[in-house]
Amino acid sequence: MLTLHRLFVKTAIVYLILGTALGGFMLANKGWFRINMPHHFVTIHNHMISVGFVMMMIMGVAYWMFPRPSGVPLREVGREPMAWANYFLLNLGLILRFVFEPFADWQPAGNLLIISSLLQMLGISMFVVSIWKRIRFPAGK
Repeated sequence: MLTLHRLFVKTAIVYLILGTALGGFMLANKGWFRINMPHHFVTIHNHMISVGFVMMMIMGVAYWMFPRPSGVPLREVGREPMAWANYFLLNLGLILRFVFEPFADWQPAGNLLIISSLLQMLGISMFVVSIWKRIRFPAGK
């Protein structure tokens, strides 16, 4: 497993821990603390789990397990610029979402949330483009 693949998987695990902790706190808050929390934290929790954990894990495993393009050495697969851009754009978009979601009603934060969603969509698009060429029939079939 190359650095890129490990980074995707380990980052996904971090998002799982953070998302589960936030979800656990929100659940405990309902029963014990009764702190008035904005609904935006539910959105943050959902993004941490669905995009941060599930999607990053799928991407990391796909980059690792899908056959590399013919004639491309293994080390070169781990240096693919589009895959690295996918990783950084998706994470930058997620971090912007986590930071500015609680302030979504404030106009500058709303603009940054739009940028956040565009970065995430661009990162996902880069994943699709970079993984598409790996989806093929096995050699000799």
